[in-house]
Amino acid sequence: MNPSSDVIIIGAGIIGCSIAYRLAGAGLQVTVIERGRPGEEASSAAAGMLAPQSEAAHGVTGSFSELCLASHRLYPDFVAELEEETGIKIGYHTTGSIFVASDFIEATALAGLLERQQAADRPANELSAQQVRELEPALAETIEIGVYLPEDHHVDNRTLVNALVAAGAGRGVRFLTDTLVMGLEFDDTRVVGVRVPGQVLPGGTVINAAGCWAGLVDQSNRMRLPVRPIRGQMVRLEQRPQPLRHLVHSTGCYLVPWPDGHILVGATVENVGYNKEVTAQGIRQLLDAALKLVPSFESAPIREVWAGLRPDTEDNLPILGTGQISNLVVAAGHFRNGILLAPITAKLITELITTGQPSMSLEPFSPTRFQESAISSKPLAVDSGQ
Repeated sequence: MNPSSDVIIIGAGIIGCSIAYRLAGAGLQVTVIERGRPGEEASSAAAGMLAPQSEAAHGVTGSFSELCLASHRLYPDFVAELEEETGIKIGYHTTGSIFVASDFIEATALAGLLERQQAADRPANELSAQQVRELEPALAETIEIGVYLPEDHHVDNRTLVNALVAAGAGRGVRFLTDTLVMGLEFDDTRVVGVRVPGQVLPGGTVINAAGCWAGLVDQSNRMRLPVRPIRGQMVRLEQRPQPLRHLVHSTGCYLVPWPDGHILVGATVENVGYNKEVTAQGIRQLLDAALKLVPSFESAPIREVWAGLRPDTEDNLPILGTGQISNLVVAAGHFRNGILLAPITAKLITELITTGQPSMSLEPFSPTRFQESAISSKPLAVDSGQ
C-alpha cells in the first residue's frame, strides 16, 4: 500500500517540478508521476528564452502579459535559490533581444512592435542598421533596422529542470518515473487518487500538469481540457568564438547564443499531432533563416537537432486553477511560455492549494472557460484525503 500524499502531480516537466518544489517547501507531502523521465519532453526541447515582451501575442497589456511579467520578475531569485540549495550552476543571462528587419514589410512589423512597447511604457529602443551592426557585427549587412528589448533574458532550461528535481527530492518530493497514468479515481464530487498500472495512488489534491497530454489524463468527461501538441523543431550550431551577444529575432527564426559557442536556432510551429520526428523541411527552414541572419554560420557544425511538443490551447492561454472538482487542479497549456511561466505558476498554484487565495487572479485562465456553462470553483484548501 502506498501512503496517501497531500498532493499528487501528474507530469514532471518544468511546471510540475516547480510546483512540487514550492509545495514541498510549504510542508506538504508531494508525489510526482511522470510517464518518462523528468523534463524530457517540452521542457528540455525549449530554447530557454525568458521574453515576456517578445511573447506578447495577446497584446502588451492584459492578464496574460501581467502573468508573464510577474514570472519574469521572479526569475533572478528563483535561479539563485535553486543554485544555493543544490549547488548546481544554472546558466542565466540578461543580455536582451534584438529584433531585426531586412525589408519594408519586416520593418513595418518592427515599427508596430516598437510602438506597442513604448505605448505600454515598456523599455524598447529603435536601432539603425549601423547601431544593429555595432551591437552584433556578425549580422548580415542586409539588415535595415532593429528594435532592442533590454529586459529579455534566457536560461539553461535543461539544467534548470535538473536543479528543480534535485531540490524537490531534497525537500522530500517522491518522483515516480516511467509510470503511466491510466486515469483518475473519483468519489462523488472529489478526486481521491490517480490510477497507475496495478494500483491507485491516494492523494488529497491532484494537479494535472501533463503538458500536451493534459486532456488525456481524465476520460470521465468531468472537465474538458482542449490541449493540443504543437511541434517545434530546433537546431544547435557551434561557432567559436561566439559571434553573438544577444538573443536575435527575425521573421524566419530566433537565435539563442551561449558563451561556450553554441547557438540554438528555433523554432518551427507545426500542428502535426503527437509526432516528434525531425524533418528535412523543418531543419532546412531554420538553417536558411539562420544563414540569412549570420552568413558565417555557413561553416558552423551542426551539433544537435531535435523536436518537442508544446502544449497549446484553443485560445493560446494557459489553463490554471480548478473547475467543478474542487481538489482537481490544472496547470497546463503554457504553449511557448512554460519555461518563462514556471515560477509564477508554482507560486500561484501553491497559494491556491495552501490558502485558497492566489495573489493574482486565475479567472482569465480558469478551466471553466472551456465549458458550455461556467461553473464557479470554490476556494481550495489542502485536503489530506484521509
